Amino acid sequence: MNKLVGVPDVAFVRWEKFPQGKVATEPIPSLTPDLAVEILSVSNTAGEIRRKLKEYFLAGTSVVWLVDPIKRTVRVYTAPDASETLEATDTLKGGSLLLGFSLPLRQLFEKLPTPIRKGSRKK
Repeated sequence: MNKLVGVPDVAFVRWEKFPQGKVATEPIPSLTPDLAVEILSVSNTAGEIRRKLKEYFLAGTSVVWLVDPIKRTVRVYTAPDASETLEATDTLKGGSLLLGFSLPLRQLFEKLPTPIRKGSRKK
């Protein structure tokens, strides 16, 4: 039987979760992230994202940031069915999990190329 391992694009794990306060040596440690960040790509399906969200929260993840580089939004999930969508003009904050973390989303998205939307063509 194949065992699937869900690995977010970016993860944050509080130091207290590391066994004996040591950095894990295995390539994919058995640690549940406190924060999981998923960056959407065109190949992601809505069903896949719903499944990942459910799996993260069932495993004990506190927050998931779902970054959509085409829409230039970040959806902040605190449960699989509880989220807030931030636009490029908003600021992403770390809350009680990442005290002091603050990222103006304009800075995150400004270096990306202008997205090509369906029905538009390059000239």
